[in-house]
Amino acid sequence: MKSGRAAIMVILICAACLALPAAAAVYYSASTPQIITKGDTFSVSGTGAVNGTVALWVIGRDHFEVRTVAPDRHGNFSLLFKSTETMKFSSGQYAIVFQDPGPSGTMEIESGHDSTGNITLMNRGKIIARFGSEKNLKGNVEEETHALTSSAILQGVDDTFLTEYFFVEEPAVHFNEIIPASGSRLPDKISGNQIRITGTTNMGTDDLLVAEIRNADTNNPVTSKKIPVLSGSSLNRWSYVLDEPGLEPGNYNISVGWTITNSTGTGTALFSVRGETTPVPPSPTPILVMDDVPLPKGLDTLLILGMIFVFAVIVYTVTKK
Repeated sequence: MKSGRAAIMVILICAACLALPAAAAVYYSASTPQIITKGDTFSVSGTGAVNGTVALWVIGRDHFEVRTVAPDRHGNFSLLFKSTETMKFSSGQYAIVFQDPGPSGTMEIESGHDSTGNITLMNRGKIIARFGSEKNLKGNVEEETHALTSSAILQGVDDTFLTEYFFVEEPAVHFNEIIPASGSRLPDKISGNQIRITGTTNMGTDDLLVAEIRNADTNNPVTSKKIPVLSGSSLNRWSYVLDEPGLEPGNYNISVGWTITNSTGTGTALFSVRGETTPVPPSPTPILVMDDVPLPKGLDTLLILGMIFVFAVIVYTVTKK
């Protein structure tokens, strides 16, 4: 796979009977870490394969195959699973088992079929385990994988194995910022502003997505463009941007999907565009003006009496002097 895809490297350490040759290493790449999306290319490569032809067992739901590849004189090898091949994978757990022939240069453990057509595991032509038919392989393949790798401890077997598990998923596109309990509605946008919609996907970074916006009321197409898949930590990312002036007020549907026709590889969401609103200035705080307020009943009489009392005190004081 290309640099955008997450690559997983496993260093093979010498260990009792199950170790690969010193300095050997195997790499496999996928759409996102430990996930292969149906229709994406998938590659396995390695170094240090100094014992001759190696085998790669691929075991998954309704799927079983063994491929061999001859390393170059430096011990490097590579095997590619094309998109047309992974498109046929079923969803579920898969195992890829790397088999090295060991110092003998000959693989004692091989696959085969019995008289009824069931898959068998053989040690130099002798059946040691039966896996049943390919269509009966389940989504959990640990039992078959364990039977294969355990054969390394049989007497006279110097084959060595390394197993890695991954999951195969249907292609999917998800949107960020979906309003909870809304189904698939995004927050409203403002007309005249840039429109930015983002999300995640399990598709690889070699893929292109098509983002299309349609009028939700008439279903008429408004705009369409191809967008890349960007590398992410757990899931890859995508981003759709429509620069100013954006869209006119109204209701819109946006679909983001794979360029390869696949109904499961498209996500949809609904959003509305509102017109630009001019902020209304706040009303000034009213100024209270004291009008003539009638005095409480009886207060005017008390006021007059008070004034007479004050006047009397003043007269008394003056005449006394």
